[in-house]
Amino acid sequence: MAVLKQKSVLDMIKEFRNNWHTLCNSERTTLCGADSMLLALQLSMAENNKQHSGEFTVSLSDVLLTWKYLLNEKLNLPVENMKVTDHYEDIKKSYDDFLKNSNMLDLIDVYQKCKALTSDCEINNTISSVSIFKMILF
Repeated sequence: MAVLKQKSVLDMIKEFRNNWHTLCNSERTTLCGADSMLLALQLSMAENNKQHSGEFTVSLSDVLLTWKYLLNEKLNLPVENMKVTDHYEDIKKSYDDFLKNSNMLDLIDVYQKCKALTSDCEINNTISSVSIFKMILF
């Protein structure tokens, strides 16, 4: 099952590469995996903490809590009854700005762009928001 999901994601990335000119503004776009997404979120949260409290630090528990919330929100999965850290909107904006300024796209952005490419795309039939969520989170 995991191999099938990996193949589906690789197919999605191939589709993205084949159609990058319709999906991106730049031909030099870096695709972020889950580890780079988490690092970008941690840096964004640390920057946000520096602006609000003066310290460029963030606790791992806050990063993981925000990580799970961000994934659910970006994939349009239910977020009710989930805790979220203070200044979440500032953190999300900082995260999005970081990716944009670094000319990067995360896996969720690639998934959404490929999904929007065509409604009957093979990717839409093999990858769901929940499977992307599980792949990134685990």
